[in-house]
Amino acid sequence: MPAELEITHYFTNSKKEVYDAFTTSESLQKWWGPVGHEMQVKTFEFHPEGIFHFVLRDKENNAMWAKWVFKEIKESSKLQFINCFSNEAGETVKAPEVPFGADWPMEMIVDLEFYVEEGKARIDMVSFPHNASDTSKKVFADNIGNMEQGFGGTFDQLEKYLSK
Repeated sequence: MPAELEITHYFTNSKKEVYDAFTTSESLQKWWGPVGHEMQVKTFEFHPEGIFHFVLRDKENNAMWAKWVFKEIKESSKLQFINCFSNEAGETVKAPEVPFGADWPMEMIVDLEFYVEEGKARIDMVSFPHNASDTSKKVFADNIGNMEQGFGGTFDQLEKYLSK
């Protein structure tokens, strides 16, 4: 089994509110992605095998295209998708060498499960390389700390979005 990124995050909002923040392009573009980036959505098809294709732009207007391919959707309890970098046309491409490196996995599975625990909503997120070489799996494993930091910032943005 390859190394996995595992993150648990708690929210004071209801499980449904937290889940719903993942189910529309309007909500995702207000909080998803690295801190300091703005999202523009090109395609959003919320159903199994549907595509979420978007671009993230930093303050200097540098663009980073990405897409999700939804695999499993269980209302208010689970989302699973393949996460990858893409070009503007939506084709899967290698990650930008800076900061990811030449051997970053082309695809990663992201599994989100939503729970209620002691009156709070809890997300358990697990991510791991999909269809990846041993070298790419090692690069992913070596960067788990960086990803924990990045997703921590993303979930903090989700908290702020939900508090409005």
